[in-house]
Amino acid sequence: MADSTDKMLRDYFSGRLKLMSEIDPKHKQEIADITFCLSVVQPEHSQVIKRYYSDKFLTWDEVVIEAGKGNSTLKTWRSDFKTLLNIILQHGDEFINLRQEALQA
Repeated sequence: MADSTDKMLRDYFSGRLKLMSEIDPKHKQEIADITFCLSVVQPEHSQVIKRYYSDKFLTWDEVVIEAGKGNSTLKTWRSDFKTLLNIILQHGDEFINLRQEALQA
């Protein structure tokens, strides 16, 4: 079942989130957070995420077949990515502050 993170990722890859950011600035931060998360995961994981969320007509089973990996492996990658994204969305500012404090120490 799709959740709000799935919807946000679909909006990101469809370009809808960028359009929404022109109306509500909070979406600019969501775009930055998704872009950051995609940049820090392994490229293979990022490709699976991009492939699945960029085409709303593509099924998860088709992504699994294309990737040539096991279903449970890819579900773990997707779940881990969504967890990372949700942590960054909820606590990103705190991480920035912690990083700045660590650099000053």
